[in-house]
Amino acid sequence: MPLDGKDNYGNPKQDYADKLVAMDETAFLRAAEQAIWLSAYASNNPRSDYHWQADACYADAVRREKPELYSQAHVAASNS
Repeated sequence: MPLDGKDNYGNPKQDYADKLVAMDETAFLRAAEQAIWLSAYASNNPRSDYHWQADACYADAVRREKPELYSQAHVAASNS
């Protein structure tokens, strides 16, 4: 899942995607929950990095052939 461009700090977005790929399932769930929650919190800022990071989490869950991981993280973020 290649990500083009740079984040708001000038870092390649691909670095974030690579970190997701390297995570075990537990770490991935924590990262996805955080990205989803922060994306919702930043809803008034369409350029927030958290929006594409949440999308990257979904793409990685699909890559893992476990889209339910994203759903699980979404429920956890919604409950926190």
